[in-house]
Amino acid sequence: MFSRETAGDQQRLALNARRAPFWLRKEVHLGPPARTKNATTLPITHASNPVLVGLGSVVAESRTMNAQTNPIRDVRIRVVVADDHPVIRRMVRSTLQQHPLEVCGEAENGAEAIEEVKRVRPDVVILNVTMPLVNGFEAAQEIKKQVPETAIVILSSHADKYFIAEAKKVGVRAYVPKSKIGQAFVDALEAALKGDDFIVLE
Repeated sequence: MFSRETAGDQQRLALNARRAPFWLRKEVHLGPPARTKNATTLPITHASNPVLVGLGSVVAESRTMNAQTNPIRDVRIRVVVADDHPVIRRMVRSTLQQHPLEVCGEAENGAEAIEEVKRVRPDVVILNVTMPLVNGFEAAQEIKKQVPETAIVILSSHADKYFIAEAKKVGVRAYVPKSKIGQAFVDALEAALKGDDFIVLE
């Protein structure tokens, strides 16, 4: 006849199994595990899982590095235009508006150019050479002292060697004839902003 195991028999079997050496132990199944009523399953969230928290930090850092190494191209370069001829200022403004370049200030003489650059601190200032009160070279020297981070570009109808040599001596980044207002002029502005070698368009 087969005998039925009682609850006491099951407890004795379990106790004996625990006392035996680990290499002789056998699993003792005392029936299916009891289910806990009203049990709730908590979702795994970033806050409760350190692995996900660490992964999130790595992704965020990667995105920051990409943003730093790949700047957005539509960030506009701020420019001050100084020329005693309103027609030239309008021509320059019209040309720059077709590119990521923003005219943030204008001046009709060298003295105004200095004050405007000190006020708005642009990325680039465009100076004519022959302006009233203070000429372009004198204005460039003062701007270089007061706002050294602003790149200086000369836009002039004079393209002789003396003017070009003087521009380079006072810290001008590019020398552009007024006949070159267009894409080449814009390229020279961008190169001057990047700190490339002295540029002369002929």
